[in-house]
Amino acid sequence: MKRILRLTISNLLLLIVSAVVSFPALSADKAMDQLTIEKVTGVFQEQNRLVMLWSVDCPPCYQELAMLERLLSLYPDLPITLISTDDDSERHEEVEDQYKRLKGNKLTTWVFADGMAPQLRYAIDKTWSGVLPRSYVVKGINRVGHSGVLKEQELRQLFHLPES
Repeated sequence: MKRILRLTISNLLLLIVSAVVSFPALSADKAMDQLTIEKVTGVFQEQNRLVMLWSVDCPPCYQELAMLERLLSLYPDLPITLISTDDDSERHEEVEDQYKRLKGNKLTTWVFADGMAPQLRYAIDKTWSGVLPRSYVVKGINRVGHSGVLKEQELRQLFHLPES
């Protein structure tokens, strides 16, 4: 009886270990802060900040991220929140690669939770159709949305930074 119990426990442990090794995405997802409907309100309660939404499938978003990377190298404390709208966990590694490029800055970063894009877009802005890139300037209780790539000059004006 003890032998059967030991074999059962050994097999169970082996099954658990193989499951963890077989699904590396599980550990990657844990590292990513996934945005849920409950968390959206908190994101937009952080006053005096810029919230930028982007996707790995959005070429103009990469222009904006490159410009942001340049600005953050000079001003790492800018109050910016980045939200990836990629709600497929298979894409989260690409999202994380982009966030790693901005590592060392005081950004807040999120990624949409799996399968939640339509609900999260609606929770963020009922009038937003999903066009990217999308940005929101949050000042107090006011939120102003902008669709399209932000120019560096616009960010410099927003954050009262000197012209380059």
